[in-house]
Amino acid sequence: MIAVPLLIESLYKKINATIQKSGKSGLVNSMIHVTNALKSVGVDIKRKVFSEIYENLGGRLRIIVSAAAPIDAKIGKWIQDIGISFLQGYGLTETAPIAALTPEFEPKVGSAGKAVVCAELKINNPNENGEGEVLIKSETLMIGYYEDQEATDKVIKTDEEGNRWFNSGDVGYLDEDGFLYITGRSKNVIVTQNGKNIYPEEIELMLGNISEIKECMVYGKEVEGEKELVISARVIPNYEEIEEKYGKDLSDEKIHDIIWEKVKEVNHKLTSYKAIKNLEIKKDEFVKTTTMKIKRYAEIEKNK
Repeated sequence: MIAVPLLIESLYKKINATIQKSGKSGLVNSMIHVTNALKSVGVDIKRKVFSEIYENLGGRLRIIVSAAAPIDAKIGKWIQDIGISFLQGYGLTETAPIAALTPEFEPKVGSAGKAVVCAELKINNPNENGEGEVLIKSETLMIGYYEDQEATDKVIKTDEEGNRWFNSGDVGYLDEDGFLYITGRSKNVIVTQNGKNIYPEEIELMLGNISEIKECMVYGKEVEGEKELVISARVIPNYEEIEEKYGKDLSDEKIHDIIWEKVKEVNHKLTSYKAIKNLEIKKDEFVKTTTMKIKRYAEIEKNK
């Protein structure tokens, strides 16, 4: 199954909610440890042990491939733990589209993969953490944007050897084995006055672990009288989960307070300058692309 993270996250949450309701969480976690230990010595019984989960997913699912947006590594690890191979792909329309993929024999959950056979990746002007814009050279790289040479020249640069490199706009780093890790989009980065970079995607993945939150978007909000952008989270509550945990007919203020308490827990795990200072509860759906990514700028403009 090839899917966007939103669908995979939804499956993960629903399966685990069902396990929790049945009171089998402890048993499933124990069996994950046991089957992982057995697999490490060449005995794989995961499909038998977790047969009930497999049946609910159609009975024949072997591999899940996530692409188009970031996904929490915890979800990928859990999918691997129940015996389904979890792979990630990376690329853009301009690279037609695949540029990197995690190989089935070495998935490295959390990574966006290694360059595919016809491609090469490098990091442009890496910082002290090795992070920088991801550049892609590939046989599948587009010739250019149709009848728009100016836009083409902005994103494709030719080096001294005549190689054409695509400036992806994604920020990431390569590990010692050549695996790519994406940390954010350069156009989404929030820069503090003292030059610190904040990648909203990093914080969004952490907020995604809160069961009371259905979807979220982190951005820098312009506030009159404030020199710095205020780190804000715009959140669609998971009303089903909230109702089950806290009761029915809760006021908007109460729902805000419930989620804010959970957000504060995330703030404790963040460096102070990355902490969320403002929470907005959203009642309608986010504006999205066809691949279910939130259109940040359209969303911010819509509610200005």
